[in-house]
Amino acid sequence: MRGFSAVAALGFALLLSSCTAGGEASCSPPVSGSVGSNPLVPGIFTADPAVLVHDCIVYITAGHDEGTDDFLLKDWYVLASDDLVSWTDNGGPVLGVDVFEWADANAWASQMVERDGHFYWYVPVRKIDGTMAIGVAVADSPLGPFEDAIGAPLIDDPLEMEAFGYEHDYETVYTIDPTVLVDDDRAWLIYGGFGRMITVELGADMISMAGDLAESTPEKFFEAPYLTKRGDTYYLIYAAEINPATIDYATADSPTGPWTRRGRIMEALPRHPGEDHATSHPAVFEYAGEWYLAYHLSNGEGGGTYRRQVALEKLFFNEDGSIEPIAPSGGLTF
Repeated sequence: MRGFSAVAALGFALLLSSCTAGGEASCSPPVSGSVGSNPLVPGIFTADPAVLVHDCIVYITAGHDEGTDDFLLKDWYVLASDDLVSWTDNGGPVLGVDVFEWADANAWASQMVERDGHFYWYVPVRKIDGTMAIGVAVADSPLGPFEDAIGAPLIDDPLEMEAFGYEHDYETVYTIDPTVLVDDDRAWLIYGGFGRMITVELGADMISMAGDLAESTPEKFFEAPYLTKRGDTYYLIYAAEINPATIDYATADSPTGPWTRRGRIMEALPRHPGEDHATSHPAVFEYAGEWYLAYHLSNGEGGGTYRRQVALEKLFFNEDGSIEPIAPSGGLTF
């Protein structure tokens, strides 16, 4: 991996003097003729990827699947690569549910972003009272150590009930799958599942809200929103309809929508025979001037619906901004 290792990750980043945080286009491209493989790290089961590119290293945050007949996730991995071919798991999970004293389970789909030299990791977890909430962990490195940035949820049922005037907690949006985009001097959080989606502007401190919660759900949305920007256009990539979900996308002129569904990126994924339907969870990112889709497989060797594995494909945009449909492969060739 061109001298990259879990121990040397941060020091290696300092050697890449031509790269800056978020400077994806200035990074060196993967070596021509190099070949990757899917899943990226066959020996562990990871799901629900999100991507941070920092100092020309690609960090994929992913939940750690440990279930057999149901979802069981207690912590998150950070997979890392500087060439998109060789990946390290950094020796094990980097963040666990136990960092949040008010939570007890469900290390589900999350996302880490960087702002002003700090790394904020937005995670959905189950509160001790059994309801879902979004917490924030913070560190000075994408590999931690992370601590609870607030000591309480950023978003939970009581907040949503007050914001929307709900009388019952079951009226709230399912509080899962946060995605965050730092867009110039502003930051936006989107979350939700089971057909409803919420958008809110974050404060400059990244652990408070600068605006009101607003519901803005794109067509066919099911869960797993992922917000990104290309040029002046905002893209929302998400799991569509219901499991086995497809990966669809919508665009807008603002991170708050309204969203126009543009099409489908990937059809529903296969599963192991006799197991529950496969889930889908996308993440897209730019690296060295090219775009990629991260997602998880549910039919890898030794894997399954509750033992998923992160994979990677190239993503192609047409001149009109539409995205070409793609299919799962055995790995990338550069």
